[in-house]
Amino acid sequence: MKPHRWAGDLLALVLFSALAAVGILVLGTTITPIRIALALPLVLLLPGYALISALFPEAPDEDGQGLGTVERVVLSIALSLAIVSMIAYAANFTPYGITLLPIGVAVVAWSVFFGLVGLLRRARVVPENRYGPGIGASVSGIPNLFRVRNRRRGEHRQAFEPENKRHVLLNVTLVFSLLVLLVGGAYMAIAAPSLPDEEPHTELYLLSENDDGNLTATDLPTNLSAGETAPITVGIENHEGETQTYTTVVYQQEVSLSDDGRTVENVGNGTEFDRFETTVEDGETERTAYEAGPTTDGDVYIWFLLYHGDAPENPSPDTADETTRLALID
Repeated sequence: MKPHRWAGDLLALVLFSALAAVGILVLGTTITPIRIALALPLVLLLPGYALISALFPEAPDEDGQGLGTVERVVLSIALSLAIVSMIAYAANFTPYGITLLPIGVAVVAWSVFFGLVGLLRRARVVPENRYGPGIGASVSGIPNLFRVRNRRRGEHRQAFEPENKRHVLLNVTLVFSLLVLLVGGAYMAIAAPSLPDEEPHTELYLLSENDDGNLTATDLPTNLSAGETAPITVGIENHEGETQTYTTVVYQQEVSLSDDGRTVENVGNGTEFDRFETTVEDGETERTAYEAGPTTDGDVYIWFLLYHGDAPENPSPDTADETTRLALID
């Protein structure tokens, strides 16, 4: 068998995976037809086909035992769904989360690795037993999936070939399920350009300087008297996808503690005593130095209430988009 007959499909798989990696991950194309052409085979066919090629390098034998092209394609689609789902689940435990970068890289790496393993395994099979895709014969055999055929004595049934009407119904169900997967994959390929790599969000936090001069969240002031202030830094990180202008309201609440001093039993009405605006570019962080301290003695919370745009006339922790606070407890 000539090399292109038994190696062409896997060489095409490796080259296509590399092309998809460049088109989707490097160029970041958002042109829908191109994205579909690159993403659909990469998600719904290639990972499973590469794995099956590595596991079953032999062609069906004379008795029809083994996997032909139709069987390989059907199983590849089902396996690809499971493989990509497994990769997405694993990506959830990485710092990147379930985003295009880790999933795309992992799917491409999987397809290329098992595609090369499949090539090596086929090369070690004697030429007459190597699998080589036969498109024409496979397409002509598709109608046999949906009809019961009388076989001669001793003739073996091909994979997925129905023995009765119940098997025909199962094949119809299988084909319908594969079509649903293809349609769903096409939808995701179309929708993916409009989906952000992460949910839009803003982070608000407080920092203070430790004895070494470094900013940290672990050494915030906890005991200040009325009129006494301490320097802190208000940090705002913008992950909203566009430049944002925020309003930060500084808001004080008196609190009542239990007799053991461990539990807040009552939170009094709050008083606003400052507000300021901060403009932050997308993906950037702005830190604002601030002198914070209570205006009254006793146990108080000093809240920092963050609003997108203007703050309402009567702000409160319940209405703020993001909140953080200093707990000043005697």
